[in-house]
Amino acid sequence: DVAFLPFTLNYYSKYNKIEIFNNFLNKMHDFDKKVFVWVEGDHDVIIDDSNCIFIKYAGYKSNTNSNMIIQPGDLKDDLLKKYYNGELQIREKNDKPSIGFVGVADYSNIKLVLLIIKQSLKKFQYIFQNTIFESGPIIPYFVHRKASLGIIKNIRGITSDIILRKSFAEGIRSNDLNARLTFINNIINNDYTFCMRGGGNYSLRLYETLCLGRIPLFINTDCILPFENKIDWKGLCLWVEERDINKIGQIVSDFHSSISNDEFIKRQIQCREIWEKYLSKEGFAK
Repeated sequence: DVAFLPFTLNYYSKYNKIEIFNNFLNKMHDFDKKVFVWVEGDHDVIIDDSNCIFIKYAGYKSNTNSNMIIQPGDLKDDLLKKYYNGELQIREKNDKPSIGFVGVADYSNIKLVLLIIKQSLKKFQYIFQNTIFESGPIIPYFVHRKASLGIIKNIRGITSDIILRKSFAEGIRSNDLNARLTFINNIINNDYTFCMRGGGNYSLRLYETLCLGRIPLFINTDCILPFENKIDWKGLCLWVEERDINKIGQIVSDFHSSISNDEFIKRQIQCREIWEKYLSKEGFAK
């Protein structure tokens, strides 16, 4: 009924095998078969072919095409099972809301300049060589993330528990158990976890937070999220539009004071249930 490209599109791009992809796509056109293509990584792919459906992590709401399926962030493990034996760690509501974050949001000036140069070259390549992957913003989104976290740190009436890293996924990439536990405990020990895009227009932290049964403080940067026809994302997360980032303190305080302890607990349970049903590997596949 349908065809699947055997490897991710990234593979064919990296090893200069795009011709194989194009030949496969053309042959499936001849058979009038839809072709499903997995896309890895942060950068979006723009190929306008109604016969080709891309399964990817991110997209832009303002550029929504019918030829995409947004998949959840790739969690290698069920974090609740791995760190808490699968038992939801219910958190009681406190009078004062707390916001947590552990992650990359701090680059040295030299590294930032080099990254901007790299992104500029990618943008040039995308425009003039017609590459299949978008280059992403020239100014890294970590700059916006750091500025937003700076606003949160200075809000009165809110407890901020923010740890800035200089490298991505420090506990995973370096296999540093202590760094990973710091990340996990930061989510568990706060009411809300700050989730804002990084290199790609999606947040892996969003899915980690839901998996652990906590409420994401989601900053919407023109995102498309999985199963938008089934999940009430604005009702599940504490939702903030990027343009309203300067009002984030009032938005968090108003939301936190508007719900009872029972509603706060129910929201945690709902976050975990949504992750299991739709956003785990098994849930998404089903």
